[in-house]
Parts: sequence; C-alpha cells; structure tokens
Amino acid sequence: MNQNDPIRRVSVVSTGHVQIRPDHLASTWRPTAWWLLASRRWTGPLPINAYVIEHRDGLVLFDTGQDRASVTDPGYFPGAITGVLYGRLARFEISPQQTLSAGLDRLGYAAGDVRIAVLSHLHQDHIGGLAELSRADIMVSQAEWDTLSSPLPEMRGLMRRHIDLPGLRWQRIEPEPTGDPDLAPFQECHDLFGDGSLVCCPPPGTRPAPCRCWCAGQAGRR
Repeated sequence: MNQNDPIRRVSVVSTGHVQIRPDHLASTWRPTAWWLLASRRWTGPLPINAYVIEHRDGLVLFDTGQDRASVTDPGYFPGAITGVLYGRLARFEISPQQTLSAGLDRLGYAAGDVRIAVLSHLHQDHIGGLAELSRADIMVSQAEWDTLSSPLPEMRGLMRRHIDLPGLRWQRIEPEPTGDPDLAPFQECHDLFGDGSLVCCPPPGTRPAPCRCWCAGQAGRR
C-alpha cells in the first residue's frame, strides 16, 4: 500500500443478519400494505454491516449496524400495531459476538477509538451501535435528521429513543455543491477532513429523505 495514502485500511464488521420480505428487497406490483400483512415468505439471511475506515486522522465508521438488544429486549420495538408491523417487516439473528464493540475489538480497536461515525440514514439497521460511541462525532445529513420530526416517525422506521441518545455529539451536515470530476456523477458532497481524502456524497436523483443514503469513499487523488 502507498505509504502516503490517507486511508490505510477498510474493514467490515458484521452486526448480524436480517431476513425481510421478498417484496421489500425488490419492488413488485403489490402495494406495501398488502405484502407486509399477507406475505408468508422471507428472503435468505442478509448481512447487516458497518464499515471501518482507518484514516490517518482517526478512525471512521460508515453506519453502526443493528443493536443486539433488538433480539434480546422485548421492549426494544414499539408496542401495539406499530410493533406488529415491525415484526412483519424483518427478523434478525445477532449473536453475542456480533455487536459493534466486539467487531471493533477483533480489529484491534475499541469503540472509544472511533473519531467519526457517518450515518447513511436513521433506520434501525444503521443506528444500532450509537450507544457505544459516546466519544465520536456522529454525522448525519440535516435532511435525514429532520425526518425525525415528521409525523409518525416510528411508522416510517425511525425510533427516536434509540437515536437521539443522551451524551452523543451530533453534527447535522449539509452537502455542498461540487464540480470535482473525480466525484461524478455526484453533484454535492461533504468533505470529512477538508483534504478530499474522504467525502460523503448523497446520490443524485429523487430519493425521499428517509432513504437518503450517504456514500463514504476515496476521492481518487493519489
């Protein structure tokens, strides 16, 4: 590896597996309410990962995975009909060795070593490790954060009590226009370290804010 490369290593941490409805994985003609309530089929197990980026200026996470409490704590999900819908939507398998902290430990790090955690969005399988990151700056787009204040957030997969935790250092960021050809087709970005080595880019197009995914990546300069 180039010794001058600001990114030294990118690793994957598994925080378990999820099974979802086939219609959720690939859109079909059936309305959401129909397949969510009527489907009896599940996909095979799909990985729930967090990505560890070892940067010269500090350890960066892209997403934080699923909280193991979602399979051990009966009160983790909302109650009443909302909880029923969560149970219909997905089912999880997460071993004691598949927490974010355990995965970081296998890489030789502790959760307290994380300097920045970038969240693509705020659904449960991306925010599960937040409680372990009290020393990190937690970055999310302002547009995504604003979805927490929209009507009925839990019905849209946003459980604020597992997101807006005491003691976390949130940074709500706005992407800025970029004309950098190395980032095409992305038109906006947020430069994490101010040197172009690692940027967050919201995809172009008309994705609704709750599904706004940010992509951490090398800017391509060597």
